[in-house]
Amino acid sequence: MTGPLVVTGGTGLLGSAVRRLCPGAVCLSRADGDLRDFSVARRLIDELRPSRVLHLAGCVGGVKANAAQNSRFFEENALINASVLSAARMHRVPRLIAVLSSCAFPVYADRATSEADVQAHLPYDGNAGYAQAKRMLDTHIRLVAKEDGLAWTTITPVTMYGPHDSFEPESGHVVGALIRRCHEAMTRGSAYTVWGSGQAVRQFVFVEDVARVLLAALNQPMEPGTTIVAPDEGVSIRVLAESVARACGYQGPIRYDRSQPEGVLVKRLRSERFSASFPGFQFTPLQVGLDDTVRWFRDHGTGSTVKTQAGCCATR
Repeated sequence: MTGPLVVTGGTGLLGSAVRRLCPGAVCLSRADGDLRDFSVARRLIDELRPSRVLHLAGCVGGVKANAAQNSRFFEENALINASVLSAARMHRVPRLIAVLSSCAFPVYADRATSEADVQAHLPYDGNAGYAQAKRMLDTHIRLVAKEDGLAWTTITPVTMYGPHDSFEPESGHVVGALIRRCHEAMTRGSAYTVWGSGQAVRQFVFVEDVARVLLAALNQPMEPGTTIVAPDEGVSIRVLAESVARACGYQGPIRYDRSQPEGVLVKRLRSERFSASFPGFQFTPLQVGLDDTVRWFRDHGTGSTVKTQAGCCATR
């Protein structure tokens, strides 16, 4: 097939990075249709006749939004994923890569999680709805690859950040929310507030790195099972908050609000497949990525957010 590369969720965090690196791709947004509706997904696939698909669309949010709306996150993501994959399978799109989430994996106290663990035990209850929808996506991809002989697979990045993130302090992911709170602390002359104790450990990857991985993966053989994208062993939220403060030029006090949620204490993923598929890949250092993200935030208006809506929107 000689059709275009089609990107669902093309205006979100990751979709915007793919669009910057691959301007010839057809990037779908919510304005093109509601992907929860199978008839819409089928119409778009029939019209575009893609040779490759990057499925990035989803309904996403931060730690508080996930915990408060588990059922909605499950329902809407399950509908989006089933519609897109079913339409692509009917059209026999030969190459499709979908993006999973680190929250789909179980958390172990004594070791990092690897690709083999994705369906091993139940995910963390605070984001079970989103996580289980991503597990269904993983299963769907594997079944299509096995039964239809199509080269479909998934990529699992740890928590992404970068330009076009949501900077909403209540519902955004941690990096965007911290940047917004730090900026507001500087503007108001108040303390910079961080949710939780600061002790939780998380992993972060610059969104352009994930976009480079996805575009490279489209052009090489990949097994149906997922591949984790994790640049390091992670950092504490305290270290992250201090790094955000440096990127913003903030020198005031940092207050840790223990009344707010912070999720599991330690979550680490380690890939057993990445280095073989992407030898010598160079990740963007955290401070460099944060500097770039803060610069984008300031250049594009400090009220700028990427809304977390169902249909076509940013994924984790």
